Amino acid sequence: MMATRSLPVLTLLALGLLIAGCGHNARPPASLERAAVLSARGDHAAAAREYEALSIATRGSAINATLLSAAKEWLRANEAAAAEAALARLVTPLEVGQADTRLLLLAEAALVRGEAARGWELIGTMSAPVGALRIDDFHALRQRLALATNRPLQAIRSQIDRETAAADAAATQRMRQDFLRELIAAVDRGITLDPRVAGRDATARGWLEVAPLAARASRAPRESNAGITAAWRKRYPAHPAATALASLGQAPLVVPSASAESTSSAGASPAVPNAPTATSALLPLGTPMPRVAHVAVLLPLSGRNSALGAQIREGLLAAYFAEPQAMRAPLRFYDTARQSVTEAFAAAMQGGAVTIIGPLARDEVVAAATSAAAPGAPSVIVLNALPTGQSAPANLRQFALSPEDEARAVARRALAEGHRRAIALIPSGDWGARVLQAFREELEAGGGALLGSETITGRDLGNAAQSLLRLEASIARHRRIQSVLDMPLAFQPRRRADVDLIFMPGTAATLRQWRPQLRFQGAGDLPAYATSEAFDGRAGDELQGLVFPDIDWMIAPQSPLLSALRAATDTALSDTTPRSRLFALGHDAWLLHAALRAGRSPSSATPLVGAIGSFFIDEDGRVQRSLRFARIDDGEVKLLDPPDGGG
Repeated sequence: MMATRSLPVLTLLALGLLIAGCGHNARPPASLERAAVLSARGDHAAAAREYEALSIATRGSAINATLLSAAKEWLRANEAAAAEAALARLVTPLEVGQADTRLLLLAEAALVRGEAARGWELIGTMSAPVGALRIDDFHALRQRLALATNRPLQAIRSQIDRETAAADAAATQRMRQDFLRELIAAVDRGITLDPRVAGRDATARGWLEVAPLAARASRAPRESNAGITAAWRKRYPAHPAATALASLGQAPLVVPSASAESTSSAGASPAVPNAPTATSALLPLGTPMPRVAHVAVLLPLSGRNSALGAQIREGLLAAYFAEPQAMRAPLRFYDTARQSVTEAFAAAMQGGAVTIIGPLARDEVVAAATSAAAPGAPSVIVLNALPTGQSAPANLRQFALSPEDEARAVARRALAEGHRRAIALIPSGDWGARVLQAFREELEAGGGALLGSETITGRDLGNAAQSLLRLEASIARHRRIQSVLDMPLAFQPRRRADVDLIFMPGTAATLRQWRPQLRFQGAGDLPAYATSEAFDGRAGDELQGLVFPDIDWMIAPQSPLLSALRAATDTALSDTTPRSRLFALGHDAWLLHAALRAGRSPSSATPLVGAIGSFFIDEDGRVQRSLRFARIDDGEVKLLDPPDGGG
């Protein structure tokens, strides 16, 4: 007993979580401790759900604290809509600190959605923060929003304010290194940094001058990059960026080649390490790794998107270690959170990369496409799609789990099932607009029609649903009849009768709010379709009847291929962390690389079969994937057969 008491509390909680994951009993009550453990493990979506479950069992002002924590975790998981849904449940009145935190999280959600201008407006309404932690949170986000809206001078002002609240010199140095990387990334995105706007402010002018130089230096050979910044260093010997410039570069993570690996015993499950062997020391800017033919992987392995990068990395390594040992090429990981994609791409080429996999974010893919067009660039498999209309170089393949493709598949299935007249309920932001446009185009191309749509922003969901379903006319008739008769009448509003289906893409957290509201408004009988974001691994009564497309890894895990992969991965990793669609994407990205390396380009006639299902490369270099449909019935996910005609 004494030995048990001496174990750290978090260790006991972690062990409890692992044991609970192996049983069949109902999950234990939500707790702050479990949420903290999940967050520390990088499973931010699970941590957010834990906080939300805790908020239901909480009373008084503590509800808001748990909901704010849930929103923070949703944003770490890159789920802006779910974060906004959590914030919408806050109980008023808010305390002063909670009101500021809510605004800060709404601004960050806008940035995640790609609506930086709206985020900048929101953060501009906040009062001046008090306390070192609040100051850093405020100015770190303000910095990102300023750069995203082409306000580099304001970003520098926030950097200075952050440094005033820094805990020590080491923290200040890390802030300066991170800020220089952000400025370099801004330069790579095409933002113009004009030193003249700084006026007589030498600190601001130095930052604005050094970023373009550092961006050039990162792409130059090591023997010449020091000369690019020499004049700047002479002019600004004591500038805050000087030491950041000297220590900016970082060695990539390395997975050893077959010759350096230990031989596993026959019949054993392939080892899938939690992290590849890594070199963690900071090296001078532009320091190259030893040149060797290798596969380079560009992913965010630190920072706010590290959980996303970790899922892809684990999936990729699962496929990598499943290969015969003699076939494994050296593998290196480059952290795109510590350097720009342009820097990482250049370092990979300088180190001898023969194939590059990644990056992940859409804006990073644009930068990678530019680098891939350079003479001598290797084969590239990016993990997202280029914007519509942008051409890709011949050596670049686009492997994306595209929600637009899913929206088109939904439209085709609805038409095949005889549903031609649609209405749509869409989350606000660029994501929702792109998905709606794809659905509309495919529906109308097949002879259908989109009769109306409503975008949910800050407005009341009930009012939006009433408008979409045209319940106002029914309510108005009831009021007129009551007025004429001068007596109360029993009444059930009638929705519009000209609709065959409702399309409602969004996250599971969002749809768990929308579906009950639509049933309340009398639309529970309408066939409802969504995209894969609607399913987070948990079916429930709130999503009853919802039809959506998804990858095999999520909705058909019982197949022999995926059962074996899941068993081998769970054994090797020895934890209960859910492995998401990004795990499957990483796994199949390696399968695609292996096929191309062997001289086989998968086609519609000879597709590859992996964790996402079957897929092939079209003539434009885009990966096209099969999509299977499922419906949530009685709390379970049930696979659907193709409709008549094979749709």
